[in-house]
Amino acid sequence: DDQPVTLTPKEYGLLLLLAQNPGKTFSRAMLLNKVWGDDSNSEEKTVDVNMRRLRMKIEDTPSEPKYITTLWGFGYKWTEE
Repeated sequence: DDQPVTLTPKEYGLLLLLAQNPGKTFSRAMLLNKVWGDDSNSEEKTVDVNMRRLRMKIEDTPSEPKYITTLWGFGYKWTEE
């Protein structure tokens, strides 16, 4: 809606990675590795929490996302309309 959105560094990293790779599905482990780094001790649920927060900020209806879609049991992808 042409309104600025404030993102955390991790939210921005997730958004950038997904948007630069439209249609490519990333597993939670891949997202952890690419956004949090190889030496991260974070758990895969960390990705889910950050993805939920990101959706709240960029989706019109976060429970029915248009941009960041979930491949259940695997991960997430950016879906262009």
